[in-house]
Amino acid sequence: MAILAAIGEEEGSHRVIKVAADLATAYDDTLLVVHVIPEEEVEEHIQAMRELPGYSDTGITDESDRAANFVRRMVEDSLNQDQQDRVKIEGRVGKPEDQIRSTAEEVDARYVVIGGRNQSPVGKAMFGSTTQSILLDSDRPVLTVRTPDSS
Repeated sequence: MAILAAIGEEEGSHRVIKVAADLATAYDDTLLVVHVIPEEEVEEHIQAMRELPGYSDTGITDESDRAANFVRRMVEDSLNQDQQDRVKIEGRVGKPEDQIRSTAEEVDARYVVIGGRNQSPVGKAMFGSTTQSILLDSDRPVLTVRTPDSS
């Protein structure tokens, strides 16, 4: 089994990785950290990555490689070397909800760990919520790590 941590382009993703690493250690599982770039928003998401302090040089040509490189750097910044030894990384392109659910199934995830921000009901209705979709539609236990609101 594995613990799956799904991260976005937010500083709060460091916290998601740390919590997921603690779970992986507790269960003696592998930690798979994944980042999904939505196909229709590839350029916008890459720009968001580049705006994070220390990530301005993100620039691999293939989008899934780009996402994996982002994950690798986030893991290196979040965990010590001993913790990193049990980590696998993956980058994907597609609809985040679908990619996260299918990855969880592929690795037989014990838990899915995701970040969540406070949003008003109107904000969720207008903009949707990957976190909400994963919580409602996952057949795996989901742990939501509260992350700072980026607005």
